[in-house]
Amino acid sequence: MASSDSTIDIVQPILQLYEIFLSAAKPMAFQAAVLLDIPNIISLPCSGNPLSVQEIASYISAYTSKPAHTDYLFRIMRLLASMGVFTEETAAINGGSAQFKYGLTKVSQLLVNKNDQRSLVPTLLVFNNKLVVDAYQHLHESVIDGSYAFNKAHGMSLFEYNSRNLESNRLFNAGMVTHTNPVMASAVKMYGGFKSVKSVVDVGGGVGFALSAITQEYPHIHGINFDLPHVISTAAPINGVEHVEGNMFDKIPSADAVFMKSVLHDWDDEQCVKVLKKSYEAIPENGK
Repeated sequence: MASSDSTIDIVQPILQLYEIFLSAAKPMAFQAAVLLDIPNIISLPCSGNPLSVQEIASYISAYTSKPAHTDYLFRIMRLLASMGVFTEETAAINGGSAQFKYGLTKVSQLLVNKNDQRSLVPTLLVFNNKLVVDAYQHLHESVIDGSYAFNKAHGMSLFEYNSRNLESNRLFNAGMVTHTNPVMASAVKMYGGFKSVKSVVDVGGGVGFALSAITQEYPHIHGINFDLPHVISTAAPINGVEHVEGNMFDKIPSADAVFMKSVLHDWDDEQCVKVLKKSYEAIPENGK
C-alpha cells in the first residue's frame, strides 16, 4: 500500500506539470478552429449540424481549394471538445471505428460570425497574436531589470507599435470592442449613476464603443471619447459622441464624469495615480 501511495505521490505532480507545459496548445487549437472558420461552418443552416470531421473538412476544402487533412482536424476537434468548446457525439461505427460528430456549445457560439460585435473572435486573435506570444518569452527579464516584456520583444510599447502598424491597430481596436460589448450591455442597465450627468469623458475609450452604449441608453449625455491619435483616427462617427485625441498623462477633457474601463491595469501605481489626478482635474466639484 505504501509503495502504491508513493507512486501516486511521484506521478501526480509530474502529470500536473505536463498539463501546464502543454496548456499553450489549448488557445492555439482555439485559434486554429477560428482561422479554419469551424464555428461558422457548423452553424450553417445547410450543414445539418452536428458535423463529422469529414463533413467539416469538405467545407474547409471548398473555400481553401486545398484538401483538408482530417487526421489533424480530428485531433484539434477532440481537444476542443474536451474543453467544452464543441459537443462530441458518437454518430456511427464504421468498420469497427467510431465516427464522431461535433456541434456548437455556448462557448463556440460566441465565435460565430466574426464580423458581429457580439463575437469574441477579435479578442481571441488579440490575446493569441504573435506579438503577445513573443512578449511572454521575455517575462523573466521583467523581474531582473524591471522592463516591459513587450518592449523587450519589439523594441517599443504596444501602443507605439500600434501607432506604426495599421493592421495591429485595427485588430487591437476590434478586440477591445468585442471585449467591451458584454460588459457595457449589462452595466448601462444596472448602473443608474449616468442619469444625473450631462457629459461623460471616456479615458482610453478606443473607438468609442463603450460611450455609444452609454449615450444610446442616456441620449441626454454628451460623450467625449478620449484616446491616442492613432486610435481616434480610426474611430467612426457616433451620434452623441465627440472623438478627441490626446494623452491622458498630460490633460483629460473636462466633463461631469470620467469613465474608464480596462485602462489602469496597463500601468504601474505611480502612473495610475497620475491618471487619477488628471481625471480629478477634469471634473467639477460635484463630478464623478
